[in-house]
Amino acid sequence: MNPVESKTVALDGPVTIYEVAGLREAFREALAEGVDLRVELDESTKWDLAGLQLLISCVQTARAEGRGLVLAKVPPACVEAAERAGLSWWLESASIKD
Repeated sequence: MNPVESKTVALDGPVTIYEVAGLREAFREALAEGVDLRVELDESTKWDLAGLQLLISCVQTARAEGRGLVLAKVPPACVEAAERAGLSWWLESASIKD
């Protein structure tokens, strides 16, 4: 990711089916800026499959448009949700180690 052409988005609080609609709109706005994204998850709390699906969709959209989107500071709750869903491999592939 080019630091000049990138944006950081920080998620906080729960990332579940109840919050996904609002988060989806925030991601749409960030993706519309046309720059690479770094999504920091360390302030997020509860995760479910809907939250993971949102991340997968955002990463796929960014890559399809030729941009990067990386996940950073992944909290244990997100890792555990990915493990339960059989998506640990995907989460590792989309994350960077800080």
